[in-house]
Amino acid sequence: MSRIISALLLVVAMAAVPVFADEPPLTLADNAPDRYIVVKGDTLWGISGRFLNEPWRWPEIWRFNMAQIKNPHLIYPGDVVLLDYSDGRPRLRVGKPIGSGNVKLSPTAHSEQITKAIPSIPPNAIEPFISRPLVVDANELDDAPQLVGVDENRIIIGHGDEIFATGITDDHPVWHIYRLGSALKNPVQENDRITDKDVLAPVETYMRRPLPALTPVGSEKPVDPAETLVGKPGEVLGYEVVYLGTARLKERDEVSTLEVLTAREEILQGDLLMPAEEPTLKSYMPHTLEEEIVGGQVISVYGGVDVGSKFSIIAINLGENAGLEPGHVLGIYSKRIATYRDKKTQRTRTIALPEKRNGIIFVFRVFDRVSYALVMEAARPLVVGDAVKKP
Repeated sequence: MSRIISALLLVVAMAAVPVFADEPPLTLADNAPDRYIVVKGDTLWGISGRFLNEPWRWPEIWRFNMAQIKNPHLIYPGDVVLLDYSDGRPRLRVGKPIGSGNVKLSPTAHSEQITKAIPSIPPNAIEPFISRPLVVDANELDDAPQLVGVDENRIIIGHGDEIFATGITDDHPVWHIYRLGSALKNPVQENDRITDKDVLAPVETYMRRPLPALTPVGSEKPVDPAETLVGKPGEVLGYEVVYLGTARLKERDEVSTLEVLTAREEILQGDLLMPAEEPTLKSYMPHTLEEEIVGGQVISVYGGVDVGSKFSIIAINLGENAGLEPGHVLGIYSKRIATYRDKKTQRTRTIALPEKRNGIIFVFRVFDRVSYALVMEAARPLVVGDAVKKP
């Protein structure tokens, strides 16, 4: 069998250095195939999910080292992914099928551009968020160019319409149009303590909501060690900006003239401008945090909705300050409480249940105190206040 595989594949050897020695052993998915041929539209996450129960751990089964995670091997449609047990541990290798004719068996390197390689996660889900402004501090808006006028004959601004702005000081060709949105805040707990009097729910009622701190009545609220990292409950971490469209600079002057290229929402006088950059889709390999972070939470679901699901974009209250970087994989954990009737006192009491992992997210853009992530897995809807930690 090994001879047949050798005849079919040009195997590209990977570095045999495990990434995280302290992780539990890898577990293969049920009915994991011996090999898989990569097709257009695949993602590294999806391919690894065919082999692993925890697809975010694919750097381990590939035996990547940390340098390769930063600059991963590129995989292309037509490559063959092989599950190898030759050294007693599962390992994936990649190669190219050999066509007809006399072909010399020798290692080969891809020369295609990165845009043709298989991406880590679905690029269409995150591309709009790569180059657009997402989070700003209040003072960042002070010097932003401002829209001061629109064509008086236009009720709705659309493609080809002219708009006028002040504050443009360079000849950048394309500009984002945006508006200051909601403040991104740390979630506020509903209560600081739980007492018997607070509980009116029937026995065995399970509630899924941000869990109040279980502080005994009459005692001081304990200092949350997470506050030193993520800030206090209710603290503003930044301001989300609403992307409205793009415009092309036609003439720069004290009052500059621009032509609208795209308009996702209504464009109004007073909206702001920011230079538009070409999106750069990075091919980061997923990796987990080396140390656990305390206090991480979901702070918003992009789009103004209350709950998130698979492929939703969410914001979390962890950023560069917590050591996050694009490619980090985190788990979303539901905070739960339960009520029960104490058999001795016959009173209804409340108890905190162990947190349950509800989803997996992939961080793709990081700011100082806020990061955006794509929901890769979700067993149930995600809500603001859900905990974020190592998966």
